[in-house]
Amino acid sequence: MWSFTVETEHVNVATLEKLEQQGVDCEPRASTIRIIQNKYLQKVHFSRHVIPFPEFMEIDDLEGAKKAGVQFSYLPMIKSKRLAYDGRENVVVTSF
Repeated sequence: MWSFTVETEHVNVATLEKLEQQGVDCEPRASTIRIIQNKYLQKVHFSRHVIPFPEFMEIDDLEGAKKAGVQFSYLPMIKSKRLAYDGRENVVVTSF
C-alpha cells in the first residue's frame, strides 16, 4: 500500500480524494486539507470543537463588512478565505 505526507495545503483536494479512494494513505487526510484551505471553514471547525479563537463572521461584500464593524463594535480585519497566509490577502479596515 502506498502512502505519502502532504506538507502544504496548496494541493488539489479532489486529486487527494481520488487517491484515497484507490487505497493510498494520505496524511493529513483530504478532508482535513479541505478545511485548512478555507479560513472560514477553519473557524467553523474550531467553533464546533470548542477551540477558543476571536469572533468571526463570513462576509461576501461591502455591506457584510459594514455589518461586521457594527456587530463587533470595531473596524474588522478582512481575510481572504483562500490563499491567505503570513499576512498575504489580509486587510485591516480603517474606515467605511
